[in-house]
Amino acid sequence: MSLNKIKNIDKVEFVGKYKTLQVRYVTEVTDNEEVIAQSYERNSYSIEIGIEGLPAELQAYATGVWSDELLVELQAEQAEYLAQQEAENAEWYAQQQALEETE
Repeated sequence: MSLNKIKNIDKVEFVGKYKTLQVRYVTEVTDNEEVIAQSYERNSYSIEIGIEGLPAELQAYATGVWSDELLVELQAEQAEYLAQQEAENAEWYAQQQALEETE
């Protein structure tokens, strides 16, 4: 009886507008090279962490897909969204202040 537990990359894909890297790992327990148990695990990585922020075995995948232009586009969209949220919050706060003044 020789039990081994091995974790390998099973699937790599890029999804969405900003190419989120999704990785599926398979962990197999083998007894004399026969798989007796198997499980899966998923992780995802955003372009914001940068290629150097990825585990070494995934860096080559992202090199061909992630670009500085894509990161700049994402950051611009996030800044626009944040500005919109701040404007909505300011409007809500002004409405609350007006209600309190009328009471």
